[in-house]
Amino acid sequence: RQYFRPELSSVPLYRLKPKEEPNSPILSLPPADQPKMGERTFWGHLERERYCVVGGTPLAHRSLVVSKHGTPRMFGNLLFQCLIIDEASQMNLPLAMLAALALAPDGQLIAVGDHRQMPPIVKHDWANERRRTFQEYRTYVSLFETLLEMGLPTIRFSRSFRLHSEMADFLRREIYAEDGIEFHSTETRTLPTQIGLDPFVEAVLAPDYPIVVIVHDEDRSQLRNIFEQNLIAPVLETLATVYGLDCRTGLGVVVPHRAQRAGLRDALPVLSEVDETGTITHSSVDTVERFQGDERLVIVYSATESDPQYLVTASKFLMDPRRLTVALSRARRKIIVVAARSVFGIFSSDEETFKNAQLWKNLLREECTALLWDGDAAGIGAQVWGSRHPDDNGRGGSKPDAD
Repeated sequence: RQYFRPELSSVPLYRLKPKEEPNSPILSLPPADQPKMGERTFWGHLERERYCVVGGTPLAHRSLVVSKHGTPRMFGNLLFQCLIIDEASQMNLPLAMLAALALAPDGQLIAVGDHRQMPPIVKHDWANERRRTFQEYRTYVSLFETLLEMGLPTIRFSRSFRLHSEMADFLRREIYAEDGIEFHSTETRTLPTQIGLDPFVEAVLAPDYPIVVIVHDEDRSQLRNIFEQNLIAPVLETLATVYGLDCRTGLGVVVPHRAQRAGLRDALPVLSEVDETGTITHSSVDTVERFQGDERLVIVYSATESDPQYLVTASKFLMDPRRLTVALSRARRKIIVVAARSVFGIFSSDEETFKNAQLWKNLLREECTALLWDGDAAGIGAQVWGSRHPDDNGRGGSKPDAD
């Protein structure tokens, strides 16, 4: 509230067609007590307000226009003077056009995003598309990237109100320094100390280390990694039960592939909420793309891939720095990265892959250099490395060898 004028608290807030009832004072359309209210009435309901803020997806905004005016007359119907598009780096131009259907010609468009994070999901090889119209208009590119290239006025926020200061420092050095952004945070809160934990779990969850990397020697996995799942299972169970972290705001488990997501959800039901039919309604485990824009107290990122040959062949996927940036920037108190040693030691003659791999290498070689635990699981070696502090006084083992 310290950032807003007091009179703004009286402005009505609406959410279009929410999946769940929003928190007060946000009102849903249709209202909770009138679930069968026709969509045709939404437009008039909002039009009667002198001022209001309306939130919704691009498709919900299209539905707002079409239900009132019909598809043939969807253009030229003006309701909003200002449109704010959040996560614009993940939104392509066609979706942005749907969101802007009711924006006045002289209205203001504010796009909020981060081109250092994940772009829109595409299935076609647009980079090699030869049709002239697609080369010219590039509708597959994110709205945020499109606007950046136009040289429009920009505001670059530098302070994170989410991340621990050590996480922000790493992202500043490795990512945002390229944009001249002095990314930082003043947050220093960490997980509480728990007594009587297994030594491995205790090392991973050590409060003094907001950034932890678990390195293991398994090297045969591609889209599914059972060893990695079993390795982190006791950590996840401890976070869910001992620490009491729920799947909505407490614990997030980020994976690159749906096969690993399915395996973790099946093996660890404590990470999910289910309805009366047994269907999962909310889960701690999801893909990187689904976590963008979200946050949790603790994030565990399971890299999954470990087969050296596969890593080189499919390196543009896992090694995309935007993927790791999203995972690292979701956590409020602690980020735990779990990956095979082969991930940190990847070498490719491809210039882009070689450059992208540096983010992973620097995470282990430059940031997490304090050895917290060294042992094995099911006969396969594993180590826990934590972000080194100036007051470590040489604590830990030798510098990790990622090669």
